[in-house]
Amino acid sequence: MSRIWYSVRALAVWTVVFAALGSAAAAQTAAPGPREGEVESDPIRCWWKADRTAVRVGERFGLVLTCAVIETGPITVIPALNQLEPGALSLTPFEVVSGPRADDVVVPPWRYVQFDYTVRLLSDGFFGQDVMIPALTVTYNLQTTGGAQGRDKTYVLPALPMRILSLVPRSASDIRDASGQTLAGVASRRFRSSLARVLAWISFAFAAVLTLFAMTRVVRQYRAQGAAAVRTLPVPSMLGGCLNTLAEVSAEAGKVGWSPDLARRALAALRIAGAVAMDRPVAQNVADPDASEREGQITVRTGWLRPKRVRLSASVTSKSITRHLDDRRRLRASARARLESIAEALGLLSTASYGRNGKADASSLDAAIESGTNAIRGLRASARWPMRTASAVVRTFTLGG
Repeated sequence: MSRIWYSVRALAVWTVVFAALGSAAAAQTAAPGPREGEVESDPIRCWWKADRTAVRVGERFGLVLTCAVIETGPITVIPALNQLEPGALSLTPFEVVSGPRADDVVVPPWRYVQFDYTVRLLSDGFFGQDVMIPALTVTYNLQTTGGAQGRDKTYVLPALPMRILSLVPRSASDIRDASGQTLAGVASRRFRSSLARVLAWISFAFAAVLTLFAMTRVVRQYRAQGAAAVRTLPVPSMLGGCLNTLAEVSAEAGKVGWSPDLARRALAALRIAGAVAMDRPVAQNVADPDASEREGQITVRTGWLRPKRVRLSASVTSKSITRHLDDRRRLRASARARLESIAEALGLLSTASYGRNGKADASSLDAAIESGTNAIRGLRASARWPMRTASAVVRTFTLGG
């Protein structure tokens, strides 16, 4: 009888051993290990990141949720992102105020999805306590290249402690990183850096072009020989010389009274201004330092490093200005008023300079100098580059219309 009992026990033991070996073989066949060159990895990983470790009741703080999902050739993880939208997410006792989603970042074999939530706590029963941001369940499934989807699986994100009116939560094992850097912030900085780089290259291109023009002007100036090759004075410089001459004449007349010589000197300045106003050429030549100024000329000093004296003259009379006004029917009102003032001043000064009696009313001459000065100031203001460019644009549109 004992032999039969021992035989039964041995048979039972061998039956259990063979069953265990069969189960292990079946499990190894159903779930083979990774092939050579591959490693095992979770299909999805998620983590929280808060921008602070302690908050006050009602205070809004940032809470970033980042999920990394596998996207390989044969398998793609499809998470249920609609559960993570601010309107569907429940983090009781915390309230989700907003939560924009940043653009996904793909770093094979991972795709990173990120939500930047704004959260607050409105309950007043948690002063001095550690309140847990509850655990979050993320639903996902695996999809193969053929379009077949597996059953839904869940990933549980652990709870995150948040201290109310304290520095560090009681259950925290370390101090959390309070950096506010997100994927959206990185993308924004990358865009700004690209824009700044493009603007820098455009600025360098403009600088190179302007440097080329400047070098060309310098080489041309040093290659020029003789007085005939002197650079023509710009219009504002010529009009500035006219204003200086009229100011000297007015000051001298206030001291010693008017004389034919003073009237002729003022007459030369007004003739040059009239030529500029009518777009007529003005004679210019470089004078020697010892040469005296002739009648009908005014002297303008130009240049900083190599100063020069340029003599200006023009042959404009009040009658030529009157004929110009009669021919130009569509002249602007401001330009017409300036030319009329210059013509009137030229008539009075011509009478004082070359009249038979040789003397004119001092008050009339002072008024003529003042009106001529105002007209030249208006001419110089309109000849500067901002007003000149605006006038050219207006003239272009007027002619086009």
